[in-house]
Amino acid sequence: MRLHVADAALAAMAAAAARSVPGVLGPRADVTTALVRVAIVTRLGDNCRDTAAAVQRVVTQTLAELTGQTAQVEVTVADVLLT
Repeated sequence: MRLHVADAALAAMAAAAARSVPGVLGPRADVTTALVRVAIVTRLGDNCRDTAAAVQRVVTQTLAELTGQTAQVEVTVADVLLT
């Protein structure tokens, strides 16, 4: 059996996984061929590098568990909010 997961579904799963990481306020995800791009918003005071690395781990693991596919995940900190 071969499973095909639409790009929009992968993006939704990636955004939901990113949202589960503490410090992530507003994730957006986009999928291109074998690359999942996730843009996140964090709070001032959160370590952006650690948060982005956690998002990358969680999204990679979640997509592998849910789809059986390995994806390359690129995370960008799009904004830092002063909260």
